[in-house]
Amino acid sequence: MSRWIFACLILLISSCSEEGKIADQVREIPGTKWNYDQIPEFPFVIDKPSMTYNFFLKLRIQKSYPYENLYLLTHIRTPDGKIQTKRVNFTLTDDLGRPLGKSTGNSIDYELPMFVNRKMEGAGQYSVALEQNLRDSVVNGIESIGVKIKEGNPVF
Repeated sequence: MSRWIFACLILLISSCSEEGKIADQVREIPGTKWNYDQIPEFPFVIDKPSMTYNFFLKLRIQKSYPYENLYLLTHIRTPDGKIQTKRVNFTLTDDLGRPLGKSTGNSIDYELPMFVNRKMEGAGQYSVALEQNLRDSVVNGIESIGVKIKEGNPVF
């Protein structure tokens, strides 16, 4: 009987994981003040270069965050050491200024598409670094930032 319960528990736990997820990482921003020189880096491994990948920004901000958007420079380091940089704008509010994320207490959580169906150069160790790219050298109200990466569609 106990083996049956244990097997059901293992099945339940394994079915709760997200299909195709290869990375889900978050870094806290000390004091909720993100400086230009703080560039968190998130390593990940691609072992199926025949797939595309979807990148999502994971963001937690305070309700006092002063802007309606967030500009980032994304730096993807390939296995051969090359760095590909792209500027990305994330809209955080609707037309009326209401947050598009999930509000809990004094914080708002977002999971926003960054790159959809991105082809990777091949198998190996990659990393993505996120650099804030707003006008202010220090951005207040950002609690944490991270990435989630999931398998997309096969490359044809």
